[in-house]
Amino acid sequence: MPLIEVDQEVWDFLQEKARPLGMTSNDVLRTILIKKHEFSPIVKPPKVFKIGPPRGSLSQKELIPYIIQVLKENGGSAQIEYIYKRLFAQFQEIFNQSYYQQKVSRGIPRWQHFIAWAKERAKHMGLIESPSVSGRGVWKLSEKGHLFKI
Repeated sequence: MPLIEVDQEVWDFLQEKARPLGMTSNDVLRTILIKKHEFSPIVKPPKVFKIGPPRGSLSQKELIPYIIQVLKENGGSAQIEYIYKRLFAQFQEIFNQSYYQQKVSRGIPRWQHFIAWAKERAKHMGLIESPSVSGRGVWKLSEKGHLFKI
């Protein structure tokens, strides 16, 4: 049988592990080096599934004409709560799905967050005025927004 040299620290470790289990130092090494790798199951990390919008959902870009329509029907401006209420009623079947009901940033439901981001896109397109013009909590069509064809 071949012999190997180990330093005192390794020998002490092997003895410490072997004695309480009634094993030899060779048994400890075998368990650590061979059996552990032979019999330990390969554990794969769990699959991570990205939960995305369900089928039949709307993109933020697709919501923009509906926001513009609600604002036009209300004389060109409206309170945020009014817009949310109208759009929720219009897309109730989609927004009632669990994906859209999940709480996101600041504890608001995803559907409200989704509409707010659509409004931001419309603002960057020049269709909706910034809050410094329209006032806080109010969405107001710009001149370009009034001319937007739905």
